[in-house]
Amino acid sequence: MKDLLWNCLGVILLFPFLACSSGHKEPISSSPKDTLPILLKVDTSIPFKWPDNLEVEKITYLKPIAGYLVSYVDKLIISPESDLFYILDRNQSKIFVFEKSGLPKQIFDRKGDGPGEYLEIRDVEIDFENDILEILDYLKLKKYKLSTFEYISTEDLRDLPRDKNFTNFTRICDVLYLWTSLPPNQLVGDEELGTHHLLRVENGSNSFHIEKKYGVMDANIFYPASAKNEYNISARLGSTDILGVAIDSVYTKFRFDYGDKEIPEVELMNYWENKYEILTSEYYKPPQTIRETKDFLFFRFSGGSKAHNVLYDKNAKAVISIGQITSKIDPIIILSDSIYLYGYMPSAILVDYIENGGELSESPFFKDLDPTSLEKDENPIIVKFRLPYLENRK
Repeated sequence: MKDLLWNCLGVILLFPFLACSSGHKEPISSSPKDTLPILLKVDTSIPFKWPDNLEVEKITYLKPIAGYLVSYVDKLIISPESDLFYILDRNQSKIFVFEKSGLPKQIFDRKGDGPGEYLEIRDVEIDFENDILEILDYLKLKKYKLSTFEYISTEDLRDLPRDKNFTNFTRICDVLYLWTSLPPNQLVGDEELGTHHLLRVENGSNSFHIEKKYGVMDANIFYPASAKNEYNISARLGSTDILGVAIDSVYTKFRFDYGDKEIPEVELMNYWENKYEILTSEYYKPPQTIRETKDFLFFRFSGGSKAHNVLYDKNAKAVISIGQITSKIDPIIILSDSIYLYGYMPSAILVDYIENGGELSESPFFKDLDPTSLEKDENPIIVKFRLPYLENRK
């Protein structure tokens, strides 16, 4: 199993399927009412630890059947009834569909150069209410009927202004958000490159957000927030802010402070020339893998070759736990909603752990999982859990 798995995490997204708010507002930018950032300090002698009151709701083992082997989980989408799992595998340019039992159901595989086909899947959204699956294929958004995968239409993005190297997208009602990392080595003129990472499109009107400065690390954008029709995104290099994206605004939602571990500006100014040195330095990098429930915020950030986890209590405005994961079988947190967090674990890691004398009973996540049900392959196990909020923690 790739060591890369612990530092490079798959993107996952739960599309907001409930009704959007009515009325129209111009896009705005704002800051949280409490502007004092939370200081993050890591004590290397204290590992990250999940709270003792963690409650596992369900474990789903996605069965490894020929033709249904997932090479990597780049995004996970769960249906509103929690009966279907949609997994985007960018390596194979496929979307795998599994039933809640873990049995395979369908594969979305339309790779080709025809009008109803795609060259690659950069990102995917699902509108369950309208039975639509939509993918980003470089400069095109392509729609298919979710229930049959029948091709519906293509939206050409080439006429949009400025940089068009879009890597992620989302829709909030009739508003389209498109994200580009804006690398400096694109073969276009300065007037075409643009100066912002985020493009908002509504009824043919465009607005730009998140000004380009030093660069971005997080290739996975638009994490679902705890509120309906809202997402979280990580900030660019040189910032520790977590930004909120709503139908009518892009704003600073959470603020953190790395203290003397922040990357000095002189280093950031030379980021593209010294990218490897900066990314492997002991300086802390922006928040990534952002997961939010009603009461908690979870994210990761890196320092050198180490990834640090943070669990933050939104009500008490305090960090519950911060540090490196020491358990070899703690899952990667891949999804969240207002109540639950969802973790991902390749079965091969659990099989290796057992073969080397480990006991699943030692894990709060997998203690009830039957080890004889596992096979050594790449298909993941999904664990759904919650952290009940204790009133006396306030």
